Amino acid sequence: MPMSTTHLNIKYQSGVSIVTAIFLVVILALMGTGMVSLLTTSQQSISQEITSAKAYMAGRSCLQWGMYQAIYDADPWLNNPNIITFNSGNLVNTQCSSDINVINSDGLTFFDIKATASFGAIAEPEYSERTMRLQFQP
Repeated sequence: MPMSTTHLNIKYQSGVSIVTAIFLVVILALMGTGMVSLLTTSQQSISQEITSAKAYMAGRSCLQWGMYQAIYDADPWLNNPNIITFNSGNLVNTQCSSDINVINSDGLTFFDIKATASFGAIAEPEYSERTMRLQFQP
């Protein structure tokens, strides 16, 4: 008797392996789709971070150039925007402008430099712009 009972149980369980296989395939497909989505989002985030860093470094360069102009050749640049365009290496399409103003307070002369640096074109998704301000006394 026990053999016939075992034989009947196997007969009723013949479709379980196909259902399990379909379930596993669906789960693996969903996991793969999620991983691809996560990878794409991560790649875009890293790319935007890199362009932001390029704009930041261009802004720092622009502030340093503005400091040099203010200390050594202030007259032509006072209250006049100074545009610097980088066209070499990884800084293609990077621009920065600096406005140099003189502040006379209590007999002291201060220079106020505002630098705006941008990387890329405004219509691009990876466009980045940084604005920095520096006040110093030479």
